[in-house]
Amino acid sequence: MPDLKLDSKLIKPIQRVLEPYEGRMGRLGETIVAIVELTAVKRTDVYDGEEAAPTAHLRITALEVATRGQEDHLRRAQQAMHQLRTARGTLDEIHSTEDANRQLRFLADVVVDGGDA
Repeated sequence: MPDLKLDSKLIKPIQRVLEPYEGRMGRLGETIVAIVELTAVKRTDVYDGEEAAPTAHLRITALEVATRGQEDHLRRAQQAMHQLRTARGTLDEIHSTEDANRQLRFLADVVVDGGDA
């Protein structure tokens, strides 16, 4: 796997999404929950025998920041996605993946409706 580097250059649409949160971003320890899309924008491969590792540069290409009311729902979605990713090959795989998929569908509806679960 290549070394991953997050490109610090923010494209204009991403800057506009983040502008309302400037005050929060400046406070140490402040957490902002968001859905992020990353795109590989550059890759550096190495030749056989070179000491360096290949690198891949990722850039934020889509971003939506959760409202305070949506943050817990997105965290639960993140936990369900983690459960899906790590359940493979376990004795509880079928139950875990069904439960996680059900949770993700439910949370998607809740976030869209703006309600509480």
